[in-house]
Amino acid sequence: MSKLERYKHINEPVAIPTEMTALILSGKGFENLQLKSVPVPQPNDNQFLARVDACFGCASDGKFIDNGNEHTLLNGWDLERWPVSIGHEGCITAVKVGKNLQDTIKVGNTFAIQPAIKTGPINHRERYKNNGEGIDRIAIGYSLGGLFAEYILITEEVIQTRSIIPYNAAKVPYFAAAFAESISCVYSAQNHVPHIYKKSLYESRTVQLGLKRGGVTLILGAGSMGIMHADLGMHYQPRQIIISEPIEIRREQARQILTEKAKRLKIELIITEPTHLPELLKSVNNGNGVDDCIVSLSIGKVQETAIQYLAPYGVANFFGGTKPEESRLTVDARRIHYDSVSMVGSSGGDPSDVVAVMELMEKGVVSPDRYIKRVGGLDQAFNLVQSIKNQDFFGKGLIYPQVRTDLRVVDSWMASDERNFLENKL
Repeated sequence: MSKLERYKHINEPVAIPTEMTALILSGKGFENLQLKSVPVPQPNDNQFLARVDACFGCASDGKFIDNGNEHTLLNGWDLERWPVSIGHEGCITAVKVGKNLQDTIKVGNTFAIQPAIKTGPINHRERYKNNGEGIDRIAIGYSLGGLFAEYILITEEVIQTRSIIPYNAAKVPYFAAAFAESISCVYSAQNHVPHIYKKSLYESRTVQLGLKRGGVTLILGAGSMGIMHADLGMHYQPRQIIISEPIEIRREQARQILTEKAKRLKIELIITEPTHLPELLKSVNNGNGVDDCIVSLSIGKVQETAIQYLAPYGVANFFGGTKPEESRLTVDARRIHYDSVSMVGSSGGDPSDVVAVMELMEKGVVSPDRYIKRVGGLDQAFNLVQSIKNQDFFGKGLIYPQVRTDLRVVDSWMASDERNFLENKL
């Protein structure tokens, strides 16, 4: 049996060390982020311990590090007193199960993670403001243990909200299961968009969620999430997708990932610079504007501009959260009244979104292969998170926490790449 086969097919009892390596945040700023040796947590009867198989870095990690104790998802938790491990996009394997869970969870079961836990705290309530009263959202990788670690304790909050999503590791590679959370945020955002359909003046209106079928979608920003919006948005079959992005390397990455798929689905794909966008839109949709405008940027003024681009009945989708000082927008209320335009937003998804995305990945509707640009072991987690914060590269960075190796540059990452990597590096 190969190393990878032994790794995947674990049996009880599992040899679990007393210490593990984890990326720990103990205060505000990167100077308080360290890779440390810490005790492996022990599950109670209603919890289980999991091995972390893969974890992606995310721009949200940088926001958490920059904000420290002031981050809204900490809800008063003091990082100096109670440091936490970070990382929230990943997948896990159960290795030690509390006795009250053994009928439903077995050692060796694999799960994708939905890190936004939509409930109040059960554990360590004394560490939150007001002993946790009134808190209705906590998160893995924040006050709950994170995934840039060899092991993670899966607590009652996660289990009761069904925020662990079973998947078949024989069919879905670890990196794809870990990637589901990123795409689930996009899926959730697009499923917050309501469009009114009416075949004639004499027929009733109907409402469908998702981008306008047969419409025109404009995406402002071609970072990884903006490209994912275009990729997943093709599922709704708009006739045209326009991406506006000032940085050429991002525009080129969007072309590489999206062009072939758009041609196959007969969707016109236009990738342009912001300075060219106003002139371009004069010839789009008979000059009336776009049906969907997704702002994949955290800039308030850009969100204001998005509303101006909308056609009647168009929807502006604010995907990126702005800084507090940029969060107030000036909106032309006459457009809302006379043109029936609307604005929506969302932050993260829920377990149903991860389930839906896993199904889409299994069907080949969307694939993470070409988004992945960096791959390394847990010893490179700090460097990866810092590189993402500094925008040193465009794309997704992947860490395998059971591996120690350099951070390598890749153009894509496929199931065969993962198999070879783990067979050589575990």
